[in-house]
Amino acid sequence: MLKKLIKLLPALLIIIAVGGLSYYWMTNKPRAVRAPSKTHAPLVQTIKPEVINHQTTVYAMGTVIPSQSVNLTPRISGMVVSISPNFIEGGMLKEGEPLVQLDPTDYLLTIKQSENELAKAQFNLKMEQGQQAIVKREFQLLGMELTAQERELVLRKPHLNAAKAALAAAEASLKQAQLNLERTRPTAPFNAIITSRNANIGAWMSAFSTGTPLAKLVGTDNFWINASVPVDKLHWLKIPGINSDKGSPVKIRYETAWGKNIYRTGIIKRLQAEIEPEGRMAKVIIEVDDPLSQKATNKTAPPLMLGSYVRIELAGSSLNEVIELPETIVHDGHTIWLMTDKQTLDIREVSPLWSEKGRIYLSKDQLPDHADIITSDLPAPVQGMSLKTMDKTISP
Repeated sequence: MLKKLIKLLPALLIIIAVGGLSYYWMTNKPRAVRAPSKTHAPLVQTIKPEVINHQTTVYAMGTVIPSQSVNLTPRISGMVVSISPNFIEGGMLKEGEPLVQLDPTDYLLTIKQSENELAKAQFNLKMEQGQQAIVKREFQLLGMELTAQERELVLRKPHLNAAKAALAAAEASLKQAQLNLERTRPTAPFNAIITSRNANIGAWMSAFSTGTPLAKLVGTDNFWINASVPVDKLHWLKIPGINSDKGSPVKIRYETAWGKNIYRTGIIKRLQAEIEPEGRMAKVIIEVDDPLSQKATNKTAPPLMLGSYVRIELAGSSLNEVIELPETIVHDGHTIWLMTDKQTLDIREVSPLWSEKGRIYLSKDQLPDHADIITSDLPAPVQGMSLKTMDKTISP
């Protein structure tokens, strides 16, 4: 029995030791020391705005169209016997420059006939004036008492009037014949370019035909651009006949043809009466002088071709003493975040005066002087929450 106890003694000692240690640790558990909680202030970046003056610009697209064009039809009939060297598609014509020559033979003969009729009428008038002098002298010698109607007949006044009328008709006939001869050389009614021609030597052109015209001409002194502009931007622009005597200046860009930094200039001409049905946009007419660069002052300017779809920049009203900021700092369309002097968040409502190319413009009285505007994103912004900022404040 003793030998068994001796063998179990080590095991009992181990059990007693483990139990004692377990009891000790159970009765002497470590306790965490309570510490006050620390608030985590988000790190943000800020910008300091500057007060500036800004020229607003309305951006739009437009199509180049003619300001004046005409389907030119000769006013008299005839066969084409010669054409001008510029009478080709793309030919440039000065005002009054002939396009073609119609056969003048018939009209020259008509002038000869009219001159003969005029000579006869002049002769008859002189003869009648001689008769008048004779009759008047005879009437005075006779001393007859006649009524007014009889006196008029005796003195041959109807004959004199008829002779004068015949002379006037002969003069008109000659003038018409001469005018028809001039019309055998149809001329450009204005400075123009030929966009299509429909006649050549040997072609018969009829003044009474409603078919194909001699040529189609487009004026080159100026072109128009038909542009679509948002209706809410119209009051920023100067429009003749609406709110100003002179229209706003315009820059025209056509980067695919001219490059990035090249532009032509124009001016707002008119506001069209109807709204564009697809986009509900207003339509304005922009006038560009010398679009094909014919004047010496525009020799280096790129030509503006009809049908081109161009980008335009319309100068609007100026904004004075405003703050320019990136659009990205505006939250929910009407609030921005400011950092106060105590480094807390101030959520401020604003009303932008203008937005343009990713920038917004506020009147300076919407923000406190020397405001720190937060540009960083805050996942859960709360009015008055603590913030901390980087050492450097960047500019807008």
